[in-house]
Amino acid sequence: MAKRIGSELFIACLLAASVVMTSCGGGGGGDGGGGGGGDPAPKTFWLEPAGGGTVIAVGQSIDVFAAWKANATDPYPAYVDAAQVTWTSSNPACATISASGIVTGLTACSTVITANYSSPAGQLSDQLTVQVSGEWINRSVSVAGQGPRQYSLYVPDLGGTGGSHPALLSLHGGGGSAMLQAASSRLVELASAQKIYVAFLEGSGVISTFNGGACCGYAATNNIDDVAYATAVIDDIEARDSVDAARVYSTGFSNGGIMSHRLACAIADRIAGIAAVGGASGQFDQNLTQYYACNPARPIPVLHIHATNDRNYPYAGGTGDGLSATAYYPVEATIADWRARNNVTAQATTETVGASTTCYKYETPANASLPSARVTLCKVDPVDVYDPVNEIVFGGGHAWPGGTRSPSA
Repeated sequence: MAKRIGSELFIACLLAASVVMTSCGGGGGGDGGGGGGGDPAPKTFWLEPAGGGTVIAVGQSIDVFAAWKANATDPYPAYVDAAQVTWTSSNPACATISASGIVTGLTACSTVITANYSSPAGQLSDQLTVQVSGEWINRSVSVAGQGPRQYSLYVPDLGGTGGSHPALLSLHGGGGSAMLQAASSRLVELASAQKIYVAFLEGSGVISTFNGGACCGYAATNNIDDVAYATAVIDDIEARDSVDAARVYSTGFSNGGIMSHRLACAIADRIAGIAAVGGASGQFDQNLTQYYACNPARPIPVLHIHATNDRNYPYAGGTGDGLSATAYYPVEATIADWRARNNVTAQATTETVGASTTCYKYETPANASLPSARVTLCKVDPVDVYDPVNEIVFGGGHAWPGGTRSPSA
């Protein structure tokens, strides 16, 4: 029972750190004001990550993006070419920033990144505080039949605290990387505050993917055993770090979310819960072709976060506008499957989380004599503001809520 309670508390913590934050679009986007809700008036020039500050690790790099509006009433901003911005770091011994807007943490401390932009409307400026805390470590594990596989571990500054700590597997989207997932999800910020280890996994192939079943790319086509890879990473961090084996979780975005659903099916005895964003079950595709069996060892808490205006993985299922040709399984069908596996009814309690997000919590046991676990669907249903020229969604979309956009298209 203690393990289940811990699972739900952790998932609630992850939920608070993601959905409650401003929902960014197109891999990052903004809220039109860009400053994160605390500004007295909308900004016409701002930096992302939004909110005025962020946390990165020693050895971690993130992209900082500059955005602006010629007029505060414009429906969406334009992203400024980083080469047109003059970047400075108030403490370059702490973290440097390159001419292309890439910040790299060097030592534990704080610095202020300043961006100056000579816009057509005049000189514009904004600042971003970067706190460097904890360490980014690149590691390798040996996986049977695959040889060495890479992953990166965020180790928080534990401040001399003893005992074991939670750990989180974090899986990137198709074509992503460990470093990109850390930057776009801002999970280091959460992990630093909550003293959580985060293992950022690396997919396989030139366009890096995980084999989530129906999706995606090289990993699925070549039937790469990413369950074995994830298990090897868990074994590694439990052997080498102060990780509480009863509090290991998985999260992921897009293809990484799809893979997290597969891990919940395959290794429920090793992970305490999952939180998937923008990627539902890959056990089936929309045509109900089955790619793997799902027989979890126990009911496992599941949180799924998805936007109704996601054009890459459509909420209703089917083929999206991304590179994958997958006919995706619907989100609602994914949730219904987990309700059945987790022995809970279709009766939901609802919670409004922000202006555009409602969470549906299914936790009433269907059979009170059997174990059960909560299933939560957080449905992001924003006003659809879409820039068709640059193909960017501002609010919701195929993105990590509260995260930062990707440097890729």
